[in-house]
Amino acid sequence: MNFTIKQGMNQDILKNYPDNYFDSIVTDPPYGIEFLGKDWDKNTGAVETWQECFRVLKPGGYFLTFSSPRLYHAIAMSCEIAGFEIRDKIK
Repeated sequence: MNFTIKQGMNQDILKNYPDNYFDSIVTDPPYGIEFLGKDWDKNTGAVETWQECFRVLKPGGYFLTFSSPRLYHAIAMSCEIAGFEIRDKIK
């Protein structure tokens, strides 16, 4: 089995890949809660990011994203708007 881990900002990295490229995406995005007052956590650009994930994920592929428990609903809604079906939530 071969795999590659890419580290960086989703918005930048995913644009380099064609449609239906990945079998799975695992991500821990900024939560938009201004963690420790850091600028990188102010605007997540969530819907645009998830649309790009949806574009490069193969049909039937798995998408796993982490979120703060209090913001699960926001991540789930953004993913649904981007085209994903919410199947399960892991606590």
